[in-house]
Amino acid sequence: MAIHTPNIIDVSRLPEPDAIEKLDFETILASRMADFGKRAQQAGFDYDVGDLETDPIKIDQEAHAYREVLMRSRVNDGIRSVLPAFAKGGDLEHAVSRANVVRIVTLDERGNVIFREDDDALLRRYLASFDAPAAGSEDGYLAASLKAWPQAHDIRVVNGGAGKVLVYLLGAAGSPAPVDAVFSVAKALDAKHVRPLTDDVTVSAAQIDRYTLSATLVVPRGPDPAQVVSAAVKSVQAFGATRYHIGAEVPASALLAAAYVPNVMRIEPVMVADLPARANVAPYLTDINLTYRVLM
Repeated sequence: MAIHTPNIIDVSRLPEPDAIEKLDFETILASRMADFGKRAQQAGFDYDVGDLETDPIKIDQEAHAYREVLMRSRVNDGIRSVLPAFAKGGDLEHAVSRANVVRIVTLDERGNVIFREDDDALLRRYLASFDAPAAGSEDGYLAASLKAWPQAHDIRVVNGGAGKVLVYLLGAAGSPAPVDAVFSVAKALDAKHVRPLTDDVTVSAAQIDRYTLSATLVVPRGPDPAQVVSAAVKSVQAFGATRYHIGAEVPASALLAAAYVPNVMRIEPVMVADLPARANVAPYLTDINLTYRVLM
């Protein structure tokens, strides 16, 4: 999910920290066997049967190497558990609590869970919370909006000029923001600690501009055309997903470039228009119709 704000980093692009080890059983076993061989030599006897699978010492070292992998993996998990970008479940709840952020859970009158905020939404609110105390700031409005409607796929806060603040909401998978979500967010943004007296805040559902792609892929003889088309469809779908947020643009050249997977020689002439960026519109790719022609 891509929330439109310049101050929230995309933690999915962060590499794992150097403190997390890359574990390999065979490497650990080889190191243990080499260490044992060195110690045996220092003790005055030669050990030259380490390559035998039936050697009791080799079997013992394999068992201990496996347990070492488990132990060091547990250390890796412990490191991840305290890093919000990598923590999951209860670990994430503890990690974000330092910013006074808690998971949103809604219960019915019988105490049954009817909504539980997922980890992605919880992490987004945590990242948005750092500037939240500044009433009237973009991040302040964003944090309050996310708390009121954590199911949002995207939220954009726009300066409408002359004290006007425009907040647009977008649902997931091409769904417009429901009316109750708009009302909930509008009520949350009207709170005294969120909206300065001079701000006139308007909350509305973002418009969705639905588009499709139909094209013919020219492929060489040899590769399975069906697999080429399947790969191209997945590539275009991935590109479309990255552009599904409020204010995004879809250049025709970029859309067609996504279909140029390996073994696509060219794409037959196809009428594809640019979708320009608009502050209250999200482009949504609804259908991909790719066929193929084998170049003889």
